[in-house]
Amino acid sequence: MNATLPGTLTDVLLARASSTQGITIISGQNEHQPISFADLLNKAKRRLGQFQAAGLRAGSQLIVHTNDNALFLEAFWACLLGGITAVPVATGNTSEQRHKLFRILEKLDTPNLFTDKQTLARLSDFAAEHTLGNSKAELLSRTVISDAAVEHATDGEIHSSQPDDTAFIQFSSGSTSTPKGVVLTHHNLVINTQSIIDGCRMTEQDHLLSWMPLTHDMGLIGFHLTPLVRNVSHSLMPTDVFVRRPALWLTESAAVGASILCSPNFGYQHLLKSFKPERHPDLDLSRVRLMFNGAEPISVSLCKRFMHTMAPYQLHPDAMYPVYGLAEASLAVTFPPLHKRFSTLTLHRGRLGVGEAVQQLDDHAGDENGVTFVSVGAPVSHVSVRITDLSNQVLAEDVTGRICIRGDNVTAGYYREPELNQHTIDSEGWLDTGDLGFMHAGQLYITGRAKDIIFVSGQNVYPHDLEEIVIQAGLVERGKLAISSQRLDDALEEELIVFVLHRADAEDLMDTARAITRQLGESAGVRVHAVVPVARIPKTTSGKVQRYLLVQALQAGELEALVQPVPVDTSAAEPAVDVAVDAESDLPVITQLHDICNAHVADRQVGLNDNLFDLGISSLTLAEIHAAIEEQWPDQVDITDLFDYPTVTELAAFLESQHAA
Repeated sequence: MNATLPGTLTDVLLARASSTQGITIISGQNEHQPISFADLLNKAKRRLGQFQAAGLRAGSQLIVHTNDNALFLEAFWACLLGGITAVPVATGNTSEQRHKLFRILEKLDTPNLFTDKQTLARLSDFAAEHTLGNSKAELLSRTVISDAAVEHATDGEIHSSQPDDTAFIQFSSGSTSTPKGVVLTHHNLVINTQSIIDGCRMTEQDHLLSWMPLTHDMGLIGFHLTPLVRNVSHSLMPTDVFVRRPALWLTESAAVGASILCSPNFGYQHLLKSFKPERHPDLDLSRVRLMFNGAEPISVSLCKRFMHTMAPYQLHPDAMYPVYGLAEASLAVTFPPLHKRFSTLTLHRGRLGVGEAVQQLDDHAGDENGVTFVSVGAPVSHVSVRITDLSNQVLAEDVTGRICIRGDNVTAGYYREPELNQHTIDSEGWLDTGDLGFMHAGQLYITGRAKDIIFVSGQNVYPHDLEEIVIQAGLVERGKLAISSQRLDDALEEELIVFVLHRADAEDLMDTARAITRQLGESAGVRVHAVVPVARIPKTTSGKVQRYLLVQALQAGELEALVQPVPVDTSAAEPAVDVAVDAESDLPVITQLHDICNAHVADRQVGLNDNLFDLGISSLTLAEIHAAIEEQWPDQVDITDLFDYPTVTELAAFLESQHAA
């Protein structure tokens, strides 16, 4: 290791004891909680004392399960200081998100849990409901409550960690399948944070701001660990605050003088949907020099539209910064050069197969076969990238293949996954990312994802996970289902397509189609674009489903999609209901709720008795509906109540009961 670099992250935080820099926790407009790095160290020491009093020692594992950013940081750093392996897991309201937590519990070695009393109660109820008796007992016996005050606790004893010790394990977002844990050491993280610092030339005059969750590698590593390693102040905004008020991201960035921001596509899109220029006449983004864009396929048209919209607010025209990274690399793999941050190539979409040389097209030709890709730059320091064919032979520039990476930042393997590790990492240490792409003039271009990951409804999902949800619900038999996606033109997201083996009249599949749409909406928070009946599910000789053949057949017109039923608003024919009238409005509560739902559910009319999940709404849309309800009736409806009262009529009755109470 470079002698100028710290040995461990523990060394980094201890070295910040006298720093004047710090973190700003943003919970709303002008609602700031400053935490100096020295304060963070002291809070983490006290939290470590709580952990050690509960029996945790160096080598123990602790699932950090809280959406409170300040508490998350206390617990995370307490783990690092004490040699405890942190396992960040996002909180969530769907059954699959809770199932994921229990799958991780089962996979780890007698882990402990850090969460609040309310979340613990919900998890306990969930375990009882799903007959997870042993898991419930273990959960209750090994939980450290985050609500417990530690201001007067005794400082914990700091462990002398080594560079090759595990710092934390980041589990994949797989829902039904067993989540896979990426093991990251102190050395991996110190090396990669330095690569990020070098790549974007971060200085102590910078200020970073992120709304990405701290359970995501961009949020935790890119926008917390990296600035702390560089001794740079930064701000953190809860994701749900951004979802409710996206413009706050930019107004607060201006308020704190942020110079480096980040977001995936969906964040830029979400902001543009609600941004009202007349409400922000004094917005000044002149200090912003970089806006990282990663975590999902990058849309050229969206980037250009965002930059055009923000140009009147003095945003630098070259601020958009497309990058490539993944958890297995401790985050960063490639960055564009700062003198040429946003460059694109238009290619023939039929010449992107593995081993094929790409065919460039004239950007202005308007060729219907053209598809435009964004450069995500050259490898950052300490990491190497190569493109290989299916036989692991290195390919030349401008030839599409598998993207493989190697370096001190790259994980040595997944937690307790020997077969996966053998398949993914070769004897020379090259890790197959599962992504496809090519190099052009020393720059990497991502063309697809060999792992079949689908980006839909603001999230990455796995087809086999979604298939398992449908199968477990008893809607379709195993072997008679395949889920894939398609991306039309320059659409921002992929469209989720469900193929079902069905040789009878297509109309007979309509009820099943509705049920599938509802099940995937409730369990995974994704929206189904179409259900397609097929005469057969094509498979390889080894039994693997060939999803791409089904998509090709659909796009060629060989298959007919079953149009998703658009509910008709039959409210006039529905029985009369007793309604409450909100004190601040002349309109009945049920009417206001109806208007809110229809304002956020696109391309269809919501009836009073329509189940929101039957409409296939995404988790983002659900969050937007809840945010609007919260604005109208503060502290009356929890987002989990929408699962219990999923129709306008039921939710109005629930709100009326709240008023009566």
